[in-house]
Amino acid sequence: MKQNNFSRLDRLFKAKSVVFIGGKDIFTPINEIKRRGFKGDLWVINPNRSKLLGYKCYKTVQELPNTPDAAFLAVPAANVIQVITDLNKRNCGGVVCYSAGFKEIGIKGKKLEKRLVLAAGQMPIIGPNCYGLINYVDNLALWPFAHGGYSPGWGAAIITQSGMLSSDITMTQRSIPLSYMVSLGNQAVLGMEHLIRYFSEKNSVTALGIHVEGINDIEEFCSAAIYALKLGKPIVMFKTGKSKIGKRLTESHTGSLSGDNEAFSALCKKLGIIEVDDAVQFLETLKFMSICGPVKSKRILGFTCSGGGATMLADYAESIKLEFPNFSRKAKAELNKLLPSIATVSNPLDYTTPIWGVLDKTLPVFSKSLELNKADTAIIVQDFPSEGLDESENYYWNDSLSFIKAASEYNIPKVVCSTFPENINKKIRQKLIRNGSAPMQGIKETLLAVRSAYEYYIKRKSKNPISKISRSIEFKESIFLNEYAGKESLKKKDISAPDSIKIQQPIESKALKNISFPVVLKYSSPHLLHKTELGAVRTNIKSIKELNLEFQNMKKLIEKAEAFESTGVYFCEEMADAPIAELFLSFRSDPVFGKVMVVGMGGIYTEIFNDTKTLILPVSRQELLYHLTELKGYEIILGYRNKIKVNKNKLLNNLFNLVDFFLDETNECVSLEINPLFVYESSVRVIDCVMERKVS
Repeated sequence: MKQNNFSRLDRLFKAKSVVFIGGKDIFTPINEIKRRGFKGDLWVINPNRSKLLGYKCYKTVQELPNTPDAAFLAVPAANVIQVITDLNKRNCGGVVCYSAGFKEIGIKGKKLEKRLVLAAGQMPIIGPNCYGLINYVDNLALWPFAHGGYSPGWGAAIITQSGMLSSDITMTQRSIPLSYMVSLGNQAVLGMEHLIRYFSEKNSVTALGIHVEGINDIEEFCSAAIYALKLGKPIVMFKTGKSKIGKRLTESHTGSLSGDNEAFSALCKKLGIIEVDDAVQFLETLKFMSICGPVKSKRILGFTCSGGGATMLADYAESIKLEFPNFSRKAKAELNKLLPSIATVSNPLDYTTPIWGVLDKTLPVFSKSLELNKADTAIIVQDFPSEGLDESENYYWNDSLSFIKAASEYNIPKVVCSTFPENINKKIRQKLIRNGSAPMQGIKETLLAVRSAYEYYIKRKSKNPISKISRSIEFKESIFLNEYAGKESLKKKDISAPDSIKIQQPIESKALKNISFPVVLKYSSPHLLHKTELGAVRTNIKSIKELNLEFQNMKKLIEKAEAFESTGVYFCEEMADAPIAELFLSFRSDPVFGKVMVVGMGGIYTEIFNDTKTLILPVSRQELLYHLTELKGYEIILGYRNKIKVNKNKLLNNLFNLVDFFLDETNECVSLEINPLFVYESSVRVIDCVMERKVS
């Protein structure tokens, strides 16, 4: 389907006439569209019945009295192609193909799905093997089961690859404002990327929620995500199929490509997509982004009527690097005048029970606190009473109302958050939304959503807008270079590595005239990953005599282990000075995600610490620096415990020399791993590397 063919999508999503085709599987969809209050023409096709639910049954598409804007198709897979062909000839606006039995079942199904695509032409099709669509704004449902969902006339557009998850979302007790719900199924014709673009242009859509099992067309997906970012429509993504079992289930469910987890997460960060780890966080973050939007800083002002609530806010915020900045001494003095004597002024602020629920007492406290603190998000913790215990509900509502009124003066996100998810009932949630506040359910979920909203804001304001991702170079064959050859290639591009010389036999002093002792002796082959475990590294060699002795000993050891290869070499190099820090760098050409970079703390403990970050190339200085600061070992670079710190600008310059080397296709570098990269105050040095090069 063409990306810009939105006129036909409008016909499908805003259909004024709908035909249902099938038998028992269309009973519920017909009832659901009627329950939604559909006022247009409704037709039924079933060649074996005269009537169905009171509607006349037509035998074929050709018999319909008019051209339908939309069709809901629930017939056996073998009959789908003919019906799609007939609908296309009648210029139908689009189809929800509930029928299953296509690529999700294997080779036979894949062939059938290819025929479906050809039959569809430019007619949009959701599915096959899907639940369909719900348009909450215009009250249209082409949906196979009873469904719920709340909409104030605007909200999130949710696109999922799981029909059951989409159905479950409509039934949740979270009052997430919804504009659209789409269960995509196999995406044979209409893909996720088409709907991202389509919904991004809708004024009623405040954010996009995407459940992903796998992506069919990574380049089109990236293009659509960039489009949404430019239009200011946040995307919140929940990806399943990360485990080995999950990936296998994904392939059998939708036939999509699940992809590498770390690279997928890196792609999300690059595209400004908010990735979440579970279904609950998915909805709460989507709710926050739909109602509150982006957050300009990590600064939060919190209110509770309980010391325990204040502590829970502060504890979790600290663990995810959000800030509750305290009040100045002068501000505390001003607030003390408004608070009961038992209150202690802090942020989060426990305003205490003596003024609980008293509007003319709490409103001045909230207003003055917001005036003095200058936070960019305001949160009040409120756990409303259960149904039937209504005598105290008014107190909670009074505090919520005065909080909303105070925060509205400063045009910042205002959040009423319950400690326990169930402690804000439906009536209260919807009242809060009508008053411009987000009814968030769970302290952890709330604070994670705030952090995500801040990260999205930073991405939107970035001076380096994303235009594309780098594709991998095409090659039929590649070879791995040994360490010596790899470092020589880097040195030709002015990338620093120790001076070195090959050794084939006992060596004389004059051969080392350009190399100073102490030296390191190494044996390297492209397939020897851990030289130290084989004894293929000797350090701190201080003389020719010692070098020759170590060479003979190493040679015997390597040959005894049967590790010697024709591509392997013995060489010695100057021993590098001790660094401030050691980094690990990896560059690879990924068939799905393009060119990928991994950076982390390096050395012999790389695998143990697993302190790495994955990035999709190309990358900006701002992005690379941000990922470096996220490493646990970054404090070493900053000068841990008063040690020398690294010049960050010089470090970035040196890292980008390596990035540029990998991206420059004239170097024919398919992959490059450097471990360690010694980092000094103003320079770096490649100590060990494995390079893979394209064979011309």
